[in-house]
Amino acid sequence: MFVVKLRRFISTNAVKRTAEAVSASKRDDYYKNLGGATESNEKPLDWDGAMPYESIPGPKPLPVIGNLWRFLPYIGEYYNVPLVPLYKSLKERYGDILILRGLGRKPMVVLFDVNDIEKNFRNEGSFPLRRGMESFTHYRTVTKKDLFQGATGVLTVQGEEWFKFRSTVNPILMQPRAVQQYVGSMDKVASELVDNIRFFSTQNEKGEMPGDFENELYKWALESIGVVALDKHLGCLNLNAPKDSEPQRLISNVNEMFRIMYKLDVLPPIWKFIETPTWKKYVSILDSITETTMKYTEESLNKTIEEDIPEHKLSVLQRLAKQNKKIAITMVMDMLMAGIDTTGKTLGAALYFLARNPDKQERLREEVFKNLPNKDSTVTKEALNQSPYLKAVIKETTRIAPIAIGNVRTSVKDMVLGGYQIPKGTEIITLNIITANSEEFKDHEKFIPERWLRSTVDEYSHKKAHPFAYLPFGFGPRSCIGKRFANLEVEVALSKVIRNFELSWPHEDMVFSGKFLYGIDGPLKLNVKPL
Repeated sequence: MFVVKLRRFISTNAVKRTAEAVSASKRDDYYKNLGGATESNEKPLDWDGAMPYESIPGPKPLPVIGNLWRFLPYIGEYYNVPLVPLYKSLKERYGDILILRGLGRKPMVVLFDVNDIEKNFRNEGSFPLRRGMESFTHYRTVTKKDLFQGATGVLTVQGEEWFKFRSTVNPILMQPRAVQQYVGSMDKVASELVDNIRFFSTQNEKGEMPGDFENELYKWALESIGVVALDKHLGCLNLNAPKDSEPQRLISNVNEMFRIMYKLDVLPPIWKFIETPTWKKYVSILDSITETTMKYTEESLNKTIEEDIPEHKLSVLQRLAKQNKKIAITMVMDMLMAGIDTTGKTLGAALYFLARNPDKQERLREEVFKNLPNKDSTVTKEALNQSPYLKAVIKETTRIAPIAIGNVRTSVKDMVLGGYQIPKGTEIITLNIITANSEEFKDHEKFIPERWLRSTVDEYSHKKAHPFAYLPFGFGPRSCIGKRFANLEVEVALSKVIRNFELSWPHEDMVFSGKFLYGIDGPLKLNVKPL
């Protein structure tokens, strides 16, 4: 029944796409202004004087097995090494540019120099090429090809198809005014989170949060996405919900999906050659995620048909469906899947940094009190627009602990980077986690939100750093499509929590780590005191 329903929805004739109303010339001008360059077959002026691509340093692959052995148990120096320490060690050994060959996929050039990173992004062309997660792309385009019938989502498409997709969703997902209309819904969910935190604080003398508190933040994130994308309360924050509730199963499956993606998309891809147990488990998890998100999507679309919903109360799905139903369905399925861990980890990191830095927490509370005079005051877009320190706290959080470790692009023209020839079609990764925590920022290891305030003009100002040292959501037309919603959700929740509680951290410093997504690596046992 699920397969039949999914096929019916994604095969529905779409209305005329927004992208078709955009002329080719306007489109090219738009991307030329953003990217700074277009595709070209001409060699750059400094090409002949640059060192050849083949001489880029990096771990030397062995015949036949390449560099696969480096990731094997017992003998591999990179076995089970988290990505951040791995890339730091590679940078120390090989410098600001290196190449990774012999890993069962195309060679990848790694950039650490901010000037090279800027040049790479400025030359990404009209239709930037970003290789998605190969395992996820394979699942939707090959394994479940008949199921998705081409409606595979923004992460899996390139070129004109990608442009049409982004042109449809950008007016709803990327315009601040369109996003801010959901502040009221986000406030209600954040109030539920506050109620739960208050309950947890009464369960022991110290007001310590439970060991699985980060999972509560995942519940908050999913509930927020539900009300925004579907106009549906999923009941994630219901303290009486069973431990194996449908929303919790979705959260657990998404957590496991990202863990497996590291094995499939970062480590050597053995699954491409043989159907490994890990691949089979991955398919099973994605099947479950797809079925659950499709169920929620179907219910929301049926609600639109059955009820006369005012325009200003339409969900993201309902708005997108008016433009293109196929795109609407896959976009919302991806929002439900991609917005749990990412947003939850960001809020968790922000709460930790504020608990660890009481002076910063108090400055934020002073700002919040002005906009939210009462404990139950509603967060409004006007209040958020008058909260520069709140926004600075979130920026500093995503500088120190960005969820995405790096950004991947495929070069669309010949370039010279780091003094080496980089041919068109080269896979390139830039490491935001490294550059944002470098000497570009004074005292980069310290949590200093003030560096993001306009009033800060000394050596701590972010303006002293290279603008491409901090790219938590990527750059240009292929930057993160959900960044405005993610930031807004965190702004609302953080305001409510700081208004209602004093946070402290009486433990050893938290460890941050990540093999696919970066974040807190340990129990988030905050001590909470109600105000």
